[in-house]
Amino acid sequence: MTELGITQEYLLLAVNDRGRFSPLNPQQPVCFVAAALDELAAAGCVAFTGDKVGLAGPLAEGLRCLKPLYDFIDRPRPVPLGLVLGDFLPDGPKLAELAEAVGESLEAMGLAAPQRALAGRVYYLPRPEEARRRLGWLQAELAAEGGPGPRTAALGVLLCQSGVLAQKAGGPAAAKAEGVLAALLPTGSNAARAAHAAQHMVDRVNALLAGGC
Repeated sequence: MTELGITQEYLLLAVNDRGRFSPLNPQQPVCFVAAALDELAAAGCVAFTGDKVGLAGPLAEGLRCLKPLYDFIDRPRPVPLGLVLGDFLPDGPKLAELAEAVGESLEAMGLAAPQRALAGRVYYLPRPEEARRRLGWLQAELAAEGGPGPRTAALGVLLCQSGVLAQKAGGPAAAKAEGVLAALLPTGSNAARAAHAAQHMVDRVNALLAGGC
């Protein structure tokens, strides 16, 4: 199975059969942007100073699909994270650009197909069999005897927080995953640190949104 970044995997599993986030669930794009910020920070591409974010290094080759977000942060000085969120969350002008870049990277791997919409928008529809296969893989990894790896733990947090896992796999499966992640967090393992980082990023984004950015 082709290995994906967390943001790519999240988009593949989160969007509906029209390639879009649910308009009834604002947490879906919140967790998408949180995934992108978390990946850039983990790779040393961006860094946070208080409520500001700035570049910390070149864009990693494996994260080229996050270039719209990276380029927006590319300023002479760190910018308030609220400024970033205003453009990259629902109704922001840059969310579609980021989603299209990630979707295009999935198309290049044969995992999604483009669908053109009004105003020149392009949405990417995941291959149904691929999305099902990856969802099953995620659930198996979370239930593995040795516990999930860092990438799976971070992705699990994002899919639980956004309600995607409950929507796609059902409430009992989501509750089971949440229990595994809750038990993992106090362990201090690499997977626990990855899960903590993903949760912290989601909390940070939501806190700014609640305060009006």
